This record gives sequence, structure tokens and C-alpha cells, in this order.
Amino acid sequence: MTPDDTTSNRILVVDDETVVIEEYIRCLGANFRPDLANTTLKDLEKVLFGDETNEDDAATFNVQSCDQGQAAVEAVADAFNSGRPFSIVFMDIRMAPGINGIEAAKQIRKLDPNVNIVIVTGSFRSDPEDLGNQIPPADKIFFFKKPFHAVECRQWAAALCGKWHADLALRQVNEMLEQRVAERTSALHKLAYYDPLTELPNRLRLIEELQSMIDEADGPDLHTAVVLLDIERFSFLNETIGYDIGTKLLKSIGTRLAGLMNAIDGTGSAVVGRFGDDEFACLISGIADQNALHMLAEQIRSKIEKPFVAGGRDLFLKASIGVSWHPAHGRDAQAIFRGAEAALHRAKRKSGPGITYYKAEMQHRARHKFSIESELRQAISSGQIGAYFQPQLRLSTGQTAGVEALARWIRPDGSIIPPSDFIPLSEEMGIIDGLFESVLHFVCESLSLWREESDWDIPISVNLSPHQLRNPNLLDDIRQILRGHNIDQKLINVELTETMLLEDFKLAHAALTDLSSYGLDIHIDDFGTGYSSLSYLVDLPVHTLKVDRSFIARLTESSTDARFFQAILGLAKAIDLDVIAEGVETQEQFGLLQNFGCDLAQGYFIAEPMPRQEFHAWCIAKEDRTNVLRTISLVAEERKRPVPQS
Repeated sequence: MTPDDTTSNRILVVDDETVVIEEYIRCLGANFRPDLANTTLKDLEKVLFGDETNEDDAATFNVQSCDQGQAAVEAVADAFNSGRPFSIVFMDIRMAPGINGIEAAKQIRKLDPNVNIVIVTGSFRSDPEDLGNQIPPADKIFFFKKPFHAVECRQWAAALCGKWHADLALRQVNEMLEQRVAERTSALHKLAYYDPLTELPNRLRLIEELQSMIDEADGPDLHTAVVLLDIERFSFLNETIGYDIGTKLLKSIGTRLAGLMNAIDGTGSAVVGRFGDDEFACLISGIADQNALHMLAEQIRSKIEKPFVAGGRDLFLKASIGVSWHPAHGRDAQAIFRGAEAALHRAKRKSGPGITYYKAEMQHRARHKFSIESELRQAISSGQIGAYFQPQLRLSTGQTAGVEALARWIRPDGSIIPPSDFIPLSEEMGIIDGLFESVLHFVCESLSLWREESDWDIPISVNLSPHQLRNPNLLDDIRQILRGHNIDQKLINVELTETMLLEDFKLAHAALTDLSSYGLDIHIDDFGTGYSSLSYLVDLPVHTLKVDRSFIARLTESSTDARFFQAILGLAKAIDLDVIAEGVETQEQFGLLQNFGCDLAQGYFIAEPMPRQEFHAWCIAKEDRTNVLRTISLVAEERKRPVPQS
């Protein structure tokens, strides 16, 4: 029990002689007035007790007495348990017939670790150091020799009561500090191991939980699985419905998953946590076989796809899911999570949300990705990111009317990494802006070179990533690069996909309006693959539509696709837009596009993407010919001969 009576100076005196006890009471009483050393005693008591001294500067002691050691032990126990502990016990060393003072002191120390014990003896035959070891601590055990002087006894009492109060104050301060440390440690532990928004275990805690599950697995026939979920297009939802509702939605997802895990029947345990911004993890142990695991993953997917109510509306979510399990995919938590992440990345690359189970080759892909990732930043800073150029012909004249710059990563050894490998990776790493700037610098350098050799006035299209529309400095960055190379903005077009526009129309509208106002033409790539209203074409500052290659590929095979393409042409003409057919690969497609009245064409039938020196040579050669188809044929023959690379 913690003592609560800490204001009085309670003293227990233990002696089997009545006259001695009476002397204690006399010298410790409030009316004690010694003839000698009175001033010194008053000063000592004033220093020790301060405001607790009475008007005569005398300390007040509450004295209780016993005549046997066992009675003293019981008195100390009662006082301590009632919250009114003693400050001092004056203990006679010899008290017949019961236990002696030393044995009583040992028992008292076990009951009250803070009381000051004074052994009162007529001799010092006991070793003080040995007694300090028997009744620790040494700073709370003292000797007092009989016969004692009354003033000396009162000085002992005043000093030791003052010490007891000082020790108590120090203990209270330490307890407060320990409590604050414990509270702070608990808060830091929660901050380190739990997501503050959902209050679910975070990534670090989930890894530890999974390792514990693996360590405690009952046997090799039971699996421990990780199911990782990524909520599709959550950032778009967040911006559409508002961050407050988005926060509530995340909490609801966590609550729903936790409820599902609690309801799972099985021999193991389950944990739900928030693994990332819009990623959740379910850890499940004691799974009997893969069929049971597949059923669990489907339950999780189905649970997420049931509508959520947020902001007064029903929201339907889709999740990409990656699954791996122990022991098939690793022996520790880190390995299992790596497998689940690899499976999740594969799931996200699929055409639609779904469940992907980890397979061994995913690890090889992950290692390849890691290897490329470590090189990509260096490649951007060292100028390895450039562009190939593919011409766009105006079908009415056969002249080159536009060019698309296609990003290429050309390593020092000459090997080329395809854009499909490094562009999505740069988006994941958050360095897509740097990659775009590298490509734009390369394009501007190429334009400068071509202007020195000819009167170049053909605009070049550069592709934008969806992430770049969120960059508030996008226009400033483009403007600075063009000014640095002295390039007129009329020579640069920006190209972005229709899907990107429809995902966040409000954001796209603001960004494209700024770019168009600066003088850049806006091209919409992959047109015809979106699923939204075409009214955005009127609202956005769009100049050119690029019809997706999938329609061009079927142009000569399907009358429906041909009519669809003609409808797009009619729509574009009605709102004064040019149309580029991309992916033109046959002469028949080329001829149909001419007959339909299409504005421009781009594809391998005309020319494949080329390095800048080869592309410029192609353009010069073409100017000397008038027949477009003959030009294409001749240039194709010329390209079989080696051409110096820039």
C-alpha cells in the first residue's frame, strides 16, 4: 500500500523499560525545553521542517511506544497498511523474553522499506557495517548509544524525520517521472507501431506480428498467409469526395476487414493492419490448404466490394490483392511480405482489379525492377534518358506535319531499356518530373541542332504522365527549359491519354488551360478508349485527337470500326480538331485513312521511331521526293545501310 499520511512526524519507540519510554516521550514532546543548546536545536528544526514548526520553533512529533520486538513489528505493519507510516523506529537491542531488536528490525524492514531504524544499545559490539548488510539500505539504519541525552535524542528525531520527508519527496518526484516516462514510452510505442488514422497495426508492427505467427506455427501442414490489398483509384476518390470523407472511408475499410477476420473460423489467429496509404494487410495463421486460402482471399475481396456509405452516398470500391504464404514462399516475415508485394504489383498491372497469388518468377521480376530502380536516378542525372522520333504525315499533302518524341533509356553500353519498364517505375519512385524534364531537354537540344542545319518548323509532341498534372510547377518548369534552349513554344505539343483526363477532370482542366494559354498545343492520345462523356472535348483546350491503334488495326476488317472512325472524324471536324491515326502498319490502312479524309497518320508503315540524327536524315530525304508511298519505300531501303548515331 502507498502511504498517504505524510504530514506528521510519527515515531515508534521500542524498549522494555518503562522509564526509558517515558524519557523518549518527554524529550520528543511539544513542551520540551532544554536548558542547554536550545538555540541550536531550534535552528536545526527550522531548517528541517520550515513551516511545519510551531510558533515557538519546536518540531511536533507523534510518538507511539511498544515494550517488545514482536509488538513493534505489528505496529509498523498496521501503520504502513493504514497509510500512516512511521518516520523513525527507535529500537532497543535487548528485550527479553521475545525477539531482540536486530530480529525485529529485520522484519520491520521487510514491511516498510523507507522507515529509519535506530538501534539503541549500551555498547557498539555489533559491527555497524555488518548490520547495514543485514538490514539494508545502509542509509536507513543507525546506532544510538545508551544512556542518551534528551537534546541528542531530539536532534536525532528532527534530523531523521527531515530526512524521511526529503526521501518521500524524492520518491514522489521519481514516481511522477517514471509515470511520465511510461506514458511517453506508451505513446511512442503506439506512434511507432500503430497507424494514427485507423489505429490499426502499421507496417512495422505487421512484420513483427507475422514473424510471431511463423515462430508459433503448429506444424508444417498449416500455412500462415499475408493478403495485401490496394484500394483502386483511392487518391482520385479522396480528391473527389473530400479528405474528411476519405479518412472515414479508410477507417470503415479497416473496421470491416477486422470484423471479417474476427469472424473467421479456424485454428489460427488473424491480424488486420494498414500497410500503406491506401493499402491494408490481413495476416492469417492456421490455414489448412490452398483451397482454404483461396476462399479467404475471395471473402476479403467480396467484403471490400460491398458498398460503403460515405458522405450520404454509396461508394463501390475495387481492390487489387496480392497473396503469399509461409512456408511455401519464405521462412521469415520479410520474405513473405516481399512475395505478397510482388503479387500485389502484378495484380495492379492487370487490366482490372483481382487476386494474384505469388509465384517464383515474380521474385526475379522484382529483382530486375530493383536493379533498374537503383540505376534510374543516375541515368536521369547523367543524361542517359533521351528520345526517339516518329513522324506524323499530313495525308492531304504527304508532308511531315508533326513528330512524336518517345522516351528511351540508352545505357552507356548501347543497350536500350523500353519505356514500359522505366516510365511506370519513375512514377512509383516519384521522379517522373525529372524524367520528363530530361526528355524535354533532349527534344529542345534536337530542335536546336536541326534549326542550324535547316529551316525546321515542325512541332514535336512530348508525353505527359498523370502524376505531372499534380505538379504545381509544371508550366514554370516547361517555360524555363524552352527559354534556356531558345525554343518557341509553338514547336512543342504536350500529349496525354484520354484515360488520364477522365480520372481527374478538374485537375486536368486547370493544368491544360495553363499550358494552352502559354502556347502549347494539347493532344489527346488513345482516344476512343475512355468511358465518359465526350463533352470534355468542348470544355478542354484540346487541339488534336489521336485515335487509338486498336481501332486502326481493325479498320480494314470491321465495317463497325470503320464507321466509328468516320464518326470520330465528323465529331473532330465539327469542333475544329485535327485527327491523327496512330499505329498505321499497312498500305491498305493508309489508303482508307486518305479516303476518309483523316488529317495525319503515324505508324510503322510510314516510319518507326528513330534516333535524332537518323530521323533528321529521313526528313531531308523525304523533302526531295513528291510521292509519299515511293518515299516510304526508298527510305526503308536506305535505312538498311548503317547510319551514324548521335
